[in-house]
Amino acid sequence: MLVRIASALVLIPGVLALLFFAPPRVLLITIGIVGTLSLREYFHLIDKIGLRGQPWFGFVAFWSILVGLQERYLSAAAILAAVVLACFITAMWRRDPMRERVIGMMANLFGVLYLALCLYPVMPLRYDFGEKTGLHWIVLLLAVIWVGDTSALLAGRSFGRTLFAPGLSPKKTNEGAVAGLLSGLAAAVLLQRFFFVELPLYHVIMLSLLLGMVGQLGDLGESLLKRAADVKDSSSLLPGHGGMLDRIDSLLFAIPVLYIYLLRLYD
Repeated sequence: MLVRIASALVLIPGVLALLFFAPPRVLLITIGIVGTLSLREYFHLIDKIGLRGQPWFGFVAFWSILVGLQERYLSAAAILAAVVLACFITAMWRRDPMRERVIGMMANLFGVLYLALCLYPVMPLRYDFGEKTGLHWIVLLLAVIWVGDTSALLAGRSFGRTLFAPGLSPKKTNEGAVAGLLSGLAAAVLLQRFFFVELPLYHVIMLSLLLGMVGQLGDLGESLLKRAADVKDSSSLLPGHGGMLDRIDSLLFAIPVLYIYLLRLYD
């Protein structure tokens, strides 16, 4: 636990400094590096499952989507269609049996879309809603997820009794999940009251609960992959946290949900 805390004390200031001060291209490159490391771990997991992916294709496709969406060389639909076609073509020219080609193609495409489409919305969140508003919502998102994850872990260890999803994550409990939701809500309300007073309290409360729930689902989503691969962590990259994918799994669900909410329900 001490190693986990020490790692967080190093990582959190770095993430906040990037969000506050990095120019768009630096932030995009950072997102790309995080996604590349996570994609590498994803391919390790599917290899453990027994699927033969093509990491080289995954990395090229991931960066193509990320840069293409940001620079707007083509429409989003055209970029995604091009990636799907490229995925089919690379599968056609593999020398594996047909079944392995098709399953590998599906594994490639899922991994690329999972990481590219769930990480990229950080860019429009940060810059498309105003200089301060977008930044404040992202900081609030991080607070909800980070505080919620830590509180759920501590509460689950201290007084957790009822397993939340034993088939996916044998240590998560209902008590921990509730504690994570409530602590994330408390963190969001405190941020709004003392720092982000321009954010409507109603939306802060609604979003903190929504993000807390989908963040826990994101954690379970990655657990689904890890249980299938029969591993505890996606890697040992981050001391006390496991791999990069372990660290961002909750955010991968929460980031696009926040973006969709702000686009459609926030005024």
